[in-house]
Amino acid sequence: AKRARKPFEVTLSEEKRTALTLELCRVLDDAIAARSATDLEVTYWHTLYEQGRTRQGLNSPWADAADLTSYLGTQYVDVLRSQIVRTVMLDPVFVVEGYGEAEKKAPFVEEFHSWQLEAEGFQQVFSRGTHLALIEPRGVIETYEDTVKRPVRKVIKAKTKQAEDGRTLMDEKFQPVLETGPDGRFVEVFDETTPAAEVEIDSYETVCRGPRHRTIAYRDFLELPGHARDRSEVWGYAKRFYRRLDQLKERVKAKVYDAKAVEALGADHERASETTLAGDAIPMATPDGTEVVEKELWELLILRDLDGKGLRWYILTLHKDRQQLLRIQYDDIGRPRYFSLVPFPRPNSTDGYSYIGHKLITVIEEHTAWRNMLADRAAMQLQAPIKRLQGALWDPDTEPIGPKAVIPVRDMREIEPMVFPDATGPAIERIRDTERAGERLSGINDAAAGFTSESQRTLGEIQLVTEQSMGRSTEAIKNLQETLEEIAQVRHLMWKRALADMGTEGLDTPPSVLQGLELRGANVLDYMPNRRFTAQMLEGAFRFKPRGSVEDADLNRQRFDFNQWVIALANMAKINPMVAAILQTPSAAKAMIEQGVRLYNVQDKQAFLGSEATAAMQRAQQAQALSQMMGAGLGAPGGGPPMRGTPAAGLTPPPSPMGVQAA
Repeated sequence: AKRARKPFEVTLSEEKRTALTLELCRVLDDAIAARSATDLEVTYWHTLYEQGRTRQGLNSPWADAADLTSYLGTQYVDVLRSQIVRTVMLDPVFVVEGYGEAEKKAPFVEEFHSWQLEAEGFQQVFSRGTHLALIEPRGVIETYEDTVKRPVRKVIKAKTKQAEDGRTLMDEKFQPVLETGPDGRFVEVFDETTPAAEVEIDSYETVCRGPRHRTIAYRDFLELPGHARDRSEVWGYAKRFYRRLDQLKERVKAKVYDAKAVEALGADHERASETTLAGDAIPMATPDGTEVVEKELWELLILRDLDGKGLRWYILTLHKDRQQLLRIQYDDIGRPRYFSLVPFPRPNSTDGYSYIGHKLITVIEEHTAWRNMLADRAAMQLQAPIKRLQGALWDPDTEPIGPKAVIPVRDMREIEPMVFPDATGPAIERIRDTERAGERLSGINDAAAGFTSESQRTLGEIQLVTEQSMGRSTEAIKNLQETLEEIAQVRHLMWKRALADMGTEGLDTPPSVLQGLELRGANVLDYMPNRRFTAQMLEGAFRFKPRGSVEDADLNRQRFDFNQWVIALANMAKINPMVAAILQTPSAAKAMIEQGVRLYNVQDKQAFLGSEATAAMQRAQQAQALSQMMGAGLGAPGGGPPMRGTPAAGLTPPPSPMGVQAA
């Protein structure tokens, strides 16, 4: 049975608790001050990605001047993010390897997590985390446990109470009295012989369980201590979040937060405004009561020795400004649940380099400046100002210039247009120079970005440049591999806990997962006789290897490698009969077809990997085995071709498997 939770599961004296609170508040302030980028810098980087306005206020030379932010940041971030996501998010995302007794369970674990990753919506969360990692110094994914039950209105047949004479008992409103079970719910019946009455109820059903994922912005996340130079020095993680006061009181009733600490937070609203990551204001309703008052809190996951039994992970909730500790509880997982995505690591720091803020910032700003100068120059040329001689007859306020306007002058030199030299060509050349500099810094050329270049290049040169461009993207992808492995291990622990709570009933398995197991040759009936996943299926030592993160990002290169591998296998099969025998097995055929279907983007995968295709492979294997048996019976020893001519004296041909003497 699970232990009853309480706010302070670690017994500390009032003096030690106060000292711990002050220490953590000071550590949070130090970590905020030690960040590698300020909030204003990160906001500016998001503004550049969103192509927001950067010439507002005093930066604009006149009221209608151009404000064209560079599109290079948006282009390069989108291209690199799509390459990372399409390379990592394959099917399956993780290849599972089992050790010892768990080796036979590896196919089941792999299919289970592949199924649940899709149900959890992990691809969208990973895409958001990758997006933050390219703009901010790091992208953070939080993996947490969640079990949500919601009421669902439904009509059931509930069993009625019967009197000794067999009549249905009625209440004071002449409604049938319904039987209830030990859990207080109505006893539902499904046969027609049992006396029952239809009743409308609210059934609380579980809509989700197990691990869930969310992304955390850089401004709301800290690693403790802030001066850590390596991950081995990190002993804690902190996440800022907001909670309404009524929600905090509900958690007090659930023994999650301390009542005195929540009461000491006061009733003032601490979330006066909210902005997007690019700094745009988000409209918020003004609170008119204590129920909608929001408090700024920090959730900490720290590795400390608080009970004198050694280092372990604890969960704490803290109000930094009021120095109030709301809870100290043991962490059930026993390992970090915050995972940093750092595609461009920074030496001597746990933060990384921002793709926009550190690698492309000067190119983006130069590109922005030249685009604005070109637009401003074009506006000056197309709408050239007019020189008017002082004391001239024409008054532009009373006689505005326009089509068919007649302007009285005493001298043709009283009104003259200003002439500006054309600088369009040099400006365009400088813009192209900045774009070429962006290609060098980002490693993404026109072909990799998905559009046709104006330069005249040969096909071989384009392919060579694209291959090298994908190689630079592959390095960023491989830097995420370790993080993905850690996410898989924590997800595995959380699912073991979730399935253990379900008991022997387990989780019903969809037909697609069972079909995938059968295609891999797994014996489903031996491990899953009731076709349901239980916690026992996930027991054992497993390694989760991200499948796509160790592959090349260039799909054409993957196809080329696959084609070369097929040719090499065919050549080896000619000289080694054992290689040919392996290639004739259904598992080898299925693996080759699966890889080919993925690389060549075949839409109808069912026709090649479905149950009918598997049955066809099995029939072909049985026919081949039968043919070999008949060849062995009709021919020479070893299954060779049948002997021709008259048998030697004293020898009788062996009977054929069909009961007919060989000729």
